Amino acid sequence: MLNQSINMLWTLASFVVVGSYWGDYLAENESLWSLYTIIVISIVAYSIPNQWLSAIALSTKRQTYERIGIRIVLWLVQNGKLVSRIEKAWSSKSRSNMSFKRVAAHLKAIAIAERFHCSCFVFFGLSTVSALSIGKVRAALFITLWNILYNVYPILLQQYIRLRINNIIAHRLSSESS
Repeated sequence: MLNQSINMLWTLASFVVVGSYWGDYLAENESLWSLYTIIVISIVAYSIPNQWLSAIALSTKRQTYERIGIRIVLWLVQNGKLVSRIEKAWSSKSRSNMSFKRVAAHLKAIAIAERFHCSCFVFFGLSTVSALSIGKVRAALFITLWNILYNVYPILLQQYIRLRINNIIAHRLSSESS
């Protein structure tokens, strides 16, 4: 429940910003076609293959992600460290090590989240371009700020988590084969 609340809070805050821009845009009797076009392009962006997601990763080194503050972000997000600590304090269940099947499922969930945020990144980015094209600089700045908070950092966080999981798997496989 706590995870979904955090997710809903971030999503609402982000889409209020971009939604208010589009509300103002449509209130000024602008064409719906630009909004439709941006939505279609964003949906197409969701279908990015996994190989492309891996290819656009910022780095193959954990330290690169840690230098830009990903470990701090890890505290504040859905399924983050803060939520885990609160849930651990409230729950009597103990967590065991993940099986390879659960790890694979987790990697799939990471890819879906990364794809979602890539799609939203495109939507927010094209909304920024739209705002700039009609002289709404303040709206463009707010959308850009929320794009970074809501999409860029989560994309980088997913890349970081996938990198850590793949490093753990590689380490376990190499130690088992030794």
